[in-house]
Amino acid sequence: MKKYVVLSLLALFSQYVYCQYIRGNVQDSGRKVLPFVNVLLLNSTDSSLVKGTVSDTLGHYSFYNIQPGKYLLSASMVGYKNTSVLPVSITSSSATLQVDKLILEEDTQQLKEITVVEKRPFVEQYMDRMVVNVANSIIASGSTVLEVLEKAPGVTVDRQNDMLQLRGKDGVIVQIDGKQTYLPMPDVVALLRSMPSDNVEQIELITNPSAKYDAAGNSGIINIRLKKNNSVGTNGSVSLGGGSGRYERERGSLQLNHRSKRFNFFGNYSANRGGNYFNLKTNQTRDNGESRTYSRQNTYIRFRQHGHNAKTGVDYFLDDNTTLGIVWTGIWSYLHEDGTAESMFGRDYNYDLVFLQATTDKTITTPASNQVFNINFQHAFRKLGQISMDVDRGWFKRNFSNTLLTYVLISEDEADPLQGLYLNMPTEIKITTFKIDHQLTFASGWKMEAGAKHSYVHNDNDLMVSRGVEVQVPDADLSNHFLYTERVNALYASLTGKLNNEMDVQFGLRAEHTRSEANSLTLHELQKLDYLNLFPSLFLSHQFIKNHSLGFSYSYRIDRPNYQALNPARSYVDPYLFSQGNAYLKPQYTHSLELKHGFNEKIFTSLSASYISDQVFFVLQAVDSILTERTPLNGRNSQVYNLTLTFPYTITKGWNLQTTLMGSYSYFQFTYQDIPQRAEQFSGRLNASNAFVFGKGWTAELSGWLNTPGIDFLFHSHWMGSVDAGIQKEISSQLKAKLSMQDVFHTNRIIGDIIAPGFTSNAHLSFDTQIVMLNLTYTFGNQLLKGIRQRKTGSEEELQRTN
Repeated sequence: MKKYVVLSLLALFSQYVYCQYIRGNVQDSGRKVLPFVNVLLLNSTDSSLVKGTVSDTLGHYSFYNIQPGKYLLSASMVGYKNTSVLPVSITSSSATLQVDKLILEEDTQQLKEITVVEKRPFVEQYMDRMVVNVANSIIASGSTVLEVLEKAPGVTVDRQNDMLQLRGKDGVIVQIDGKQTYLPMPDVVALLRSMPSDNVEQIELITNPSAKYDAAGNSGIINIRLKKNNSVGTNGSVSLGGGSGRYERERGSLQLNHRSKRFNFFGNYSANRGGNYFNLKTNQTRDNGESRTYSRQNTYIRFRQHGHNAKTGVDYFLDDNTTLGIVWTGIWSYLHEDGTAESMFGRDYNYDLVFLQATTDKTITTPASNQVFNINFQHAFRKLGQISMDVDRGWFKRNFSNTLLTYVLISEDEADPLQGLYLNMPTEIKITTFKIDHQLTFASGWKMEAGAKHSYVHNDNDLMVSRGVEVQVPDADLSNHFLYTERVNALYASLTGKLNNEMDVQFGLRAEHTRSEANSLTLHELQKLDYLNLFPSLFLSHQFIKNHSLGFSYSYRIDRPNYQALNPARSYVDPYLFSQGNAYLKPQYTHSLELKHGFNEKIFTSLSASYISDQVFFVLQAVDSILTERTPLNGRNSQVYNLTLTFPYTITKGWNLQTTLMGSYSYFQFTYQDIPQRAEQFSGRLNASNAFVFGKGWTAELSGWLNTPGIDFLFHSHWMGSVDAGIQKEISSQLKAKLSMQDVFHTNRIIGDIIAPGFTSNAHLSFDTQIVMLNLTYTFGNQLLKGIRQRKTGSEEELQRTN
């Protein structure tokens, strides 16, 4: 801390000794600060450009290394009249010049006619991230966020195991408005499945985060930015959608915003209802060297779900430099599942020697709620930079109930199944975080960021299992009360600037100290961990010739196991398949490197490499002649290499194509049933999105994705893909109608095999993905946009893992 203070004082001292610079602030006519305004410093004699910059989130701007002389300041922003010719003078004795405020007046001219000449692409590629523009997408309208993510380049949705992958790697961190969900991945997938896409503005895919972000997430960050309309006055929008696949679904959302001189109130609410299905067909072979058994299972589950989520908050502008904000977010969902699983086990391939045949009726109910309360304070000092503080308090509750009633048709004594099985698993997770960030800009143009974060997580998971047909008797051997606590304290610092006129650089270092305790009260198993890690990062960007840029990034990251993966209790999917956690599961660590080339800020090529130690993977293995277990294990070393090409192409006027091609090579080392294994693969993915502008308010989209066969440890996947289409009519400037069809050819299905010593399995899994939706959106109020205050809360890594 002392070293940080000394550096700050030295930086401030250098501002007065070595160079002159200009500071100022941009506001509107109502004295409200304006961020992201273009500010130009012009020569007073001929109005030639000397330097240009953009105001920050509090409306501040600065010009450094200014020679003595007379200048003019000019500011401009869409929706405002240009304010120019504010004369300023710097003398040789001046060190700092604080100028008067630049005032922008609203441009109230109304346009009689607007001609659309280009539609914003569904996917945009930048040097540090990829952005999926959800708000203007026809295909995305009326969808869920999970369905939109499935269309994003490099994102893979594993619907069978409720997992997300980014560029072929697990360990994705999901954020909402920069705030981590802190839920385990299966619960994140359930949340995204219930969240309407009409509330979403953009989805950002950040594959190599800097030291400012939590070190968790070995494959990167998916940040979902919700709509937040910060227009002056009162405005909002309402959206209604309905459609059907095999089962119907409905969605609705409302956004409201009111902004005054000192306050900005905002809120949104959405609700959804609908159905889905899960159809899984598997064939398995077990060979223990002495005998071989075969099994065939067919499971059909129907889902009925409804949910709603709300977000409300207020920003209070204490003065031009200080903002206090409060945000509350609530998400509620209810899922009901019922269906039948048919199972047959035999001693030959033709099932002439059947020793077990049964039918299981399955019923699951899962009510869940997730609430996060955040307080944020932000202040910009005149000379000491900007400081931001966040306090978060989150609660996650879920009550999982599973009833399995099995009717045995054929059975041998030694293979008698669990005929009546009742599981009830209430889960409560409490999360508290505090973080502080400080940003300081030196006179030389270099910027330093530093901060600290503390998080505390308490997870209480009480699994109660009963057995019996007519009378249910608690089963102490299968029940388990599991507690998990975790404390993470982190410090980080990064330095950003220019080595020369063409080379941008950022160095970063993050330190995280973790103390965790996994305690199975029922099994009397206690696992404690206490470790300190350093996570360096480096980013380089070079503009070596006109229209060509080259970037390099490196980061070291960690993935801690989600809470339920550490729980050693069994959770039965059906009487013959159960999942079980591993209290001795270790975190996995990843070295990530990426080299990226950009041409004309449109065509991007990247080569990335990841080296992973102790990679966590889930293994499906036979326990005996009928039981199958799914459990997480640590592998040894893995390597993943990706080559990605992203480019837009204008086929003709009004027809734009955005394409992403990705080739991947993966290499895995792991141990399966005490036998060392290794697997390698070459795979690829194609994403293509067509945007059409027909005129007279008509636009359309046609997009699709295709995955080649691939390998993930023991799992071999087959070809996968989907095609989506949509058309939109802008009835008026306030009313839009969108009609879309997802998975036109119903090809979004999972087909794969598991090939392991003594065990093979092939599976065919399909969902209700062929869907037609009609969506209507109406906006109202004053739509003259002003500055948006983007901020993050502190709870960004803990909620991700609350399964």
